Amino acid sequence: MFKKFFAYKPDREVQNKELVLFTAGVVGQNHTYNLITSWFLYFCTDVLYLNAGLIGTLLSIIRVWDAINDPIVGVIIDKKRPFKSGEKLRPFLKIMAIPVGIFAMLLFIDIGIPEKVMPFYLCGIYFLWDFFYSFQDIAQWSMTAMISTNSEERGRAVQFARIGGMIGGWLPGLLTIILGNVGVLGISQKTVFVIAGVLFGLGGMVMSLLTACARERAPVVQQQTSLKDSFKLLGSNKIVMSLVIANAISHCTLIFPGIYFFKYMVRINLFGHEIDGLTVSFIYGILTGFPGSFAMFFANWFSRKVGGMKKVLIIATVMNIMTRIIAFFVGFDGWGIVIVGALMAISSIPNGMTGIASTSLWGDSIDYAEWKTGQRNEGAVFAMQNLIAKLTTAIDTLFTGITLSIMKYDAKAYDAGIPPEQIFYDLAWPIYMLGPAIGSILYLIPLLLMKYDDKQRLQVEADLKIRRAQAKGIFLDKECEKTSANENLSIRFY
Repeated sequence: MFKKFFAYKPDREVQNKELVLFTAGVVGQNHTYNLITSWFLYFCTDVLYLNAGLIGTLLSIIRVWDAINDPIVGVIIDKKRPFKSGEKLRPFLKIMAIPVGIFAMLLFIDIGIPEKVMPFYLCGIYFLWDFFYSFQDIAQWSMTAMISTNSEERGRAVQFARIGGMIGGWLPGLLTIILGNVGVLGISQKTVFVIAGVLFGLGGMVMSLLTACARERAPVVQQQTSLKDSFKLLGSNKIVMSLVIANAISHCTLIFPGIYFFKYMVRINLFGHEIDGLTVSFIYGILTGFPGSFAMFFANWFSRKVGGMKKVLIIATVMNIMTRIIAFFVGFDGWGIVIVGALMAISSIPNGMTGIASTSLWGDSIDYAEWKTGQRNEGAVFAMQNLIAKLTTAIDTLFTGITLSIMKYDAKAYDAGIPPEQIFYDLAWPIYMLGPAIGSILYLIPLLLMKYDDKQRLQVEADLKIRRAQAKGIFLDKECEKTSANENLSIRFY
C-alpha cells in the first residue's frame, strides 16, 4: 500500500513523497504554533497568575503590530533578489526555524523575575518569537503556491499541508488531559509547560526543517515596484481583501475559550466516578474534531461537487451558525453536553475543510494578481494570510481579556478555593456557544459579496498558461487550450 502511494506518477508534477516530507515539516511547525496560540495565555493567567486584562492587552498590542509587520516582511521577500540557488523561499525555511524554536521554548519557562515585570518580559520574548516566525511561516505557506503552476497540484499541496497543520495540533492538545491529572502524576503545571516548551516549542521547529524538501516550480518574479505600490497591488486584489475583511470582523465578538469553560463549568458523573472538566474537554475535542479531520481528505472532491472553494466556506459558515444556535437551546447540563458534542461533530465536517478552502483561495489570488497586472506576489499575499491570522489572534486575545474581566474572572482566587462570582456562571454558556455564531454571521457578509467563482478561476488559469507559453516563444493551439481548461470558456490572447 505505502509502496503504491509513493510510486512515481508521471501525470503529477508534484510527487507524494515530496508532499509527505513537506507535510511532516508543517506538523512540526504547528506543534510550536498550537502550543503558543492555545496555551500561552492560559500559562500566563493560570500558572503564573498574571492579570488577565493586562496580559491580554499587552499581547493584543504586540500581535496587532506584528500583524501590520507581516505584509512588510512579505514585500521584503518579494523584492529580495533570489538566493544564490535561484530560489525565493526555501532558504528562509532553513535559516529561521531554530531561532523560532528557541524563543518558543523560553515563553514557557518561569525565570523567577518579579510578577510586575514578568508580563513585559514575556511580551518581549513573544515579540522576538513572532518576528522570526513571520519569515518562516510566510515562506512555508507561500511554498504551496510556488510548488506548482497548476491549481489542481496546488490544491493537493494545500490539502497535504493543512492536514499536517491539523495533526500538528494533536500532541499539544494532550496538555488538556495532562493538566487535569497533575496531582496524580506528581508534577506541577510549571514542569508540564517546561517539558512542552522543549518538546513542542524547540522540537517542533527542528522538525519544521523538513518543509525545505519541497521544490519551487512557479516562476521567481522579483518585484520592481515600491513598497507603496506593493500594498496597492494587494488592495486591488478582490480575493485578498474579501478574505481579510471577513476574517477580521468575524472575531469582533466576546470570547470565552473552551479551556476555561470546561475547567470551571463542566463535570460529568459517570457511574459514580466524577470526570473533571479538563479531561472532558480532551475527550470532547477528539469526538467533535475527528469528523472534521477526516473530512479534510475530501476537501478538493467536495469543492468540485459544490462549485469551488468559496462555496465550501459558505456552507461551513452557515452550518456553524445553525448548529451553535440549536446547541445553545439544548444546553450543557447533564447529557446535554453529549448532544452538543454530536451537533459540533456534525458541524465540524464542512468546517474541517475551511483551512484548505481559504488557503486555496489565497493561492488563487496570486494567479489573479498575475492575470491582472503581470506580477506575482507570493510573499505579500501569504503575509496577508499571516497578518489576518495574527490580527485575529490579537482580536481574540483582546476580547478574551475583556470577556474574562466582565465575568470577574480570578484564577488565583479559584485555586485558593473561592468560587467564581455569579456573573461568571451566568455568562459562560451564552458567550462560549453564541459568540462564535455571531462571528460566523459577520464572516459570511464579505464572503457573499466576493465576486469570484470557479468559472473565473479556470479562465484565469487558462489565460496564464497561454501567456507563459508565449513568453517562451511557444504558441498553444486554441482548441487544445480550451479543452484543458473548460469547454465553455472563451480564451483571450494578449
